[in-house]
Amino acid sequence: MKKYFLLFYISCIVFASSLFSFSNLFAQSIQDLIIDQIRDTVRIKYDLASVRNDDIFEVRLSVSDNNGESFNIIPNTIKGAIGFGIKPRKDLIIDWTPLNDSLELIGDDFVFKLDGKLLGASKEIDFVNIPGGKYLMGSNDEFAKTDERKVHEVYLDDFEMSVHEVTNYQYHVFLNNYGSDRVKEGEYEGKIMIYSNAKGLTKVKAPTNSINDYWITNPGYEYFPVVGVTWYGANEYCKYFGYRLPTEAEWEYAASEGGKGFLFGNGENIADPSKINFNGSSTEKRPYSKSGESRGSQMRVANFNPNEFRLFDMSGNVWEWCQDWYESNYYYHSKTYNPTGPWFGTYKAIRGGSWYNNAEDIRVTDRSFYSPHRSNSDIGFRVVRRERN
Repeated sequence: MKKYFLLFYISCIVFASSLFSFSNLFAQSIQDLIIDQIRDTVRIKYDLASVRNDDIFEVRLSVSDNNGESFNIIPNTIKGAIGFGIKPRKDLIIDWTPLNDSLELIGDDFVFKLDGKLLGASKEIDFVNIPGGKYLMGSNDEFAKTDERKVHEVYLDDFEMSVHEVTNYQYHVFLNNYGSDRVKEGEYEGKIMIYSNAKGLTKVKAPTNSINDYWITNPGYEYFPVVGVTWYGANEYCKYFGYRLPTEAEWEYAASEGGKGFLFGNGENIADPSKINFNGSSTEKRPYSKSGESRGSQMRVANFNPNEFRLFDMSGNVWEWCQDWYESNYYYHSKTYNPTGPWFGTYKAIRGGSWYNNAEDIRVTDRSFYSPHRSNSDIGFRVVRRERN
């Protein structure tokens, strides 16, 4: 490796006009970018600055071998402050050894591009691929509840899942484009989609003479998971963009990293309040949890480390609506291949537990339910879609 050329690259997000002042337009900045060669390793050092301390980014590195005409090299064997979940800080470091990717960077035409994307701030959903397979759904552990106890084999096709719960910002953009807070047509026409919430969205009078009311995100909660949303509201969001809600089987498979048997959705068997947003108070201690902070509220998406599938907050923070109707004994007659739950029911399944729940309720296999027309301050959702070819 003889020589490196650097392309200084900044990505910006432009926010909804009524929520942010001009100074917020550049909500992220990669600064003081330095690239060095340490023997056979490329070391990239940078500062990640942001308007707010709780901002969280996806940082991506791509490389051009034609002097910046195209960035066709995506490093694989890369370590350090790269990928999802990077928080603003100085002196962040990325190390890449090209030889481990069977690459020799010889010549003068290599250009490096570093891209920082603010998570939850784009109207576009960030997806990761979940490779399909078979796994054992349910639990026979001594602390498993009755509706979990019929362990059964399930086969799933590949699918894609959003890396974090849909945020207030993302939902309010959808809602105002949709033009109504009730389902406009179809099977669920007229159903209420969302209710005002102090840590979510608020309905205000539209700034024009429009007959429709207008929804805004309460300041400071833009990148928190949307709450106050009914199942109908989550389902209609999915329909609008061509997504859908995950089935219970897909949700559990993704939370358990493909059926690896972890108790919690971050790939661990002990619930630690420093790693999951749940009720970790000493009075709620379980044999499989640590005592610590009980925050009493949802947090910004992607605050803690994701699991191996790069999914954030699969345990805790907020419950997540699933596509399925809930039935306590469904596991006894579940389909084996891509099960979708009962044909009908009274309640919809929710998964993952929330900031309000103790460790028992945030386990990967724990099941719960809620009326589809109701909402709560600790229920949100994430979305899935079939893998694209």
